[in-house]
Amino acid sequence: MKPSTFFRPVRSCRAVALAAMMSGCAVTALVAEPAAAQSVITATDSTIATVETVDSDTGEILLRAEDGDLFTLDVPLKRHALPHLDVGDRLSIRALKTLDATLAAPDSPVPQSTTSTARGYANRHPHGTLVTFRRRRVSVVSADADAHTLTVIDSAGTQREVVVKQKIFQPMLAQLKKDDKIDVTTMESVSFTVLNRVVAPNISVQQQAGAPVSPSAPSQPSAPASAGQ
Repeated sequence: MKPSTFFRPVRSCRAVALAAMMSGCAVTALVAEPAAAQSVITATDSTIATVETVDSDTGEILLRAEDGDLFTLDVPLKRHALPHLDVGDRLSIRALKTLDATLAAPDSPVPQSTTSTARGYANRHPHGTLVTFRRRRVSVVSADADAHTLTVIDSAGTQREVVVKQKIFQPMLAQLKKDDKIDVTTMESVSFTVLNRVVAPNISVQQQAGAPVSPSAPSQPSAPASAGQ
């Protein structure tokens, strides 16, 4: 089972760890929509965690959840696009994972994986978001609609057989044939808010238009200066 793009567990005793949530088998999920090109949510989770260590060389951040379990957040090295994190920072973390799959057009290029980051503020707290689209192409070895099974092989030559348990997706198996290419995209989004830091509000100066002079109190012209002054 491959780890998540961003989260990796340090130990597996946590019952509902973000790392476990984010590390599903993509090929198994792919069978859910082999030709529909439909994106589905496969996992969501949230937690509160404290930063234990920050590795500036690798971008790895070690966090401890409120239940004591440890896991890591892998941050791209271009850290300027995210809020700065220090040891002791307390984070509110939300994670979302979706998946879609489409039949690849003949002779089309293999899709590339991408990662993006963003930063901002949530109620004056520093806020960051990491989004990765992990794209890969697999080839159909065999599809058996009656047995509800699909066998695929990836670019590394690894072959897997999976069972399509969801009835809503089983009719799609009949559309697949040997050597069909399927592009699978797993989207993983992780957002975090630094709870222990608040950004000071911006101070702005507003200029108001002058009030009109009241007709009952016209302004008096100033007396001309005396020639002797």
